Amino acid sequence: MRQRSDSSHAVILTILALAVAGLAAWALGGGWDYYTTALAERPHHPDVREFRAAGSVGHGLGILGSLMILLLLLYSVRKRAKRLQRAGELRVWLRYHIFLGIAGPILITLHTAFKVGGLVAVSYWSMVAVAVSGFIGRYLYQQIPRNVLGETMAVDEVEARAEALLVELSAAHGLDDRGAAVLEDIAVRRLERRAAPVALLLLPLLNAALVRQLHRWAPRHTDGDRAAAVRLAKDWVLHTRRLRLFDLVRDLFHYWHVFHKPFAIIMIVVMIVHVAVAVALGYVWEFGS
Repeated sequence: MRQRSDSSHAVILTILALAVAGLAAWALGGGWDYYTTALAERPHHPDVREFRAAGSVGHGLGILGSLMILLLLLYSVRKRAKRLQRAGELRVWLRYHIFLGIAGPILITLHTAFKVGGLVAVSYWSMVAVAVSGFIGRYLYQQIPRNVLGETMAVDEVEARAEALLVELSAAHGLDDRGAAVLEDIAVRRLERRAAPVALLLLPLLNAALVRQLHRWAPRHTDGDRAAAVRLAKDWVLHTRRLRLFDLVRDLFHYWHVFHKPFAIIMIVVMIVHVAVAVALGYVWEFGS
């Protein structure tokens, strides 16, 4: 059931991503000449009524991008509202949060027609800071062990899970002490002599090579279903590596929140002010005008 749900959300997100990519490509293709025209000459460009920030295309992109930015807040509401604890898995909400955090800034950048100044520049560059830091936050989030509900696991829970994986490897796949020692060497050998921040930076490279290493390890130290043994061993190695870096990642994630949240608040507040001023001055979206 969970795999079916994941597949459904993956399809939805793929469709949404293709739609945003298509819209962005259409806007870039149609407005390229305008976007690459010098700012002083833009008011005389034949496409100015469509692709300027207040134009029919530019305004529409701004509205859609702003709605996406506002929808980002739903993830925070979902995390904190007790009444929404059963409203879907948190990890699924995060996937949509990340999509909106990428798609919204892309459309808003097109809305600006690559011209940012005045008060709105504060919101725009805060948005850029939020988007860039979001990639860092996503990486740190992935390194924190979590249960199936997306909740952070305590150290003893991670240790218990790792121990259970070893027991299963031993019972179902004949893992002996020698095989377990080699597996531990794969997990920590390249991390143990490095400072924790350096190890954290190396982790993506080590994880990328992990499956290949385990496919060489499994025939020598396990029996039965080798693919299943590799999956269990991979989970054990990832748990072991995350446990080794647990304190560092937890602290960095805390500091990341301290950085991320103020920029997000500034972005939202200034964006609301920008929209309110635009409406007060009589700017309305006239699609196709």
